[in-house]
Order: sequence, then C-alpha cells, then structure tokens
Amino acid sequence: MTAPRRAMLRALSQAGVPLSVQQIHEEANRILNPENGVGEEELDLVTAYRFANLLAEKNLAQRIEFNEGYFRYEIAESSERPHHHHLVCRSCGKIEDFQDCGLTHLTTRLEKESGFKVAEHKLEVFGTCPQCQITSR
Repeated sequence: MTAPRRAMLRALSQAGVPLSVQQIHEEANRILNPENGVGEEELDLVTAYRFANLLAEKNLAQRIEFNEGYFRYEIAESSERPHHHHLVCRSCGKIEDFQDCGLTHLTTRLEKESGFKVAEHKLEVFGTCPQCQITSR
C-alpha cells in the first residue's frame, strides 16, 4: 500500500465524522506533508476518488449521502466504530453521531410481518444544532 493511501486511511480513521473526498484529499496531504500540505509525496484528487470508492466496494468504508450532491465516507463499522447514525445541522453542516436509533424493534417487527430479511438500516436526522439555534435568534 502506498503512502498516500495509508494517509487517506489515517485521515478517515482520525476524522470521527464522515468526510467528502475533497476533505480526505486535503487531510491526507497534510498528513503526508505536515509543514504545508504540499511536497514530494502527494495524493492527487483522482486517486483519492478511486481509493474512496474502492474502500466502499470492499466494505472497509461506508459511503453516505446527506443530500449535498456528493458522497461522504467514513470507516466501516467495527468493534472500535460500532453501528451508528448521524445528526446533521442544515445551517452549519455540523455532524454528530448517535447510536441508539430505536429501529431494532421496528426491523424485527417488519421481518415477522413481511417475511423480509432486513440486512441493514441507515438513519440521518436533519435539523439545526443548538449553536445555530442561538445564532439565528
């Protein structure tokens, strides 16, 4: 694995929130060249897009869409990063994780009633964060 790809994985692992490919690209280049983000070892944007898509195809990252016109990526669920969902502020773009979505009982009921086997579910909640609520008053 190349240094730019390792830097992308590190950027995703350290982020704590889903990142756009542009954000991954910028952070990976900061990791590769901490002084100014530009140097001998550099990740180009095309490689960043390709590698992000490869990570999603291999289920090493999750591709998430927040209705922004592009995907964001985050490290796939694991023991270190358990199943979770997102609160998204429509005003400032802040993203927060939350874990207990309460859908376990619903998916169990749906399986019993429909015979459908639920493989996964995703939940994104959009609204206004506390800080933006204060600012908009």
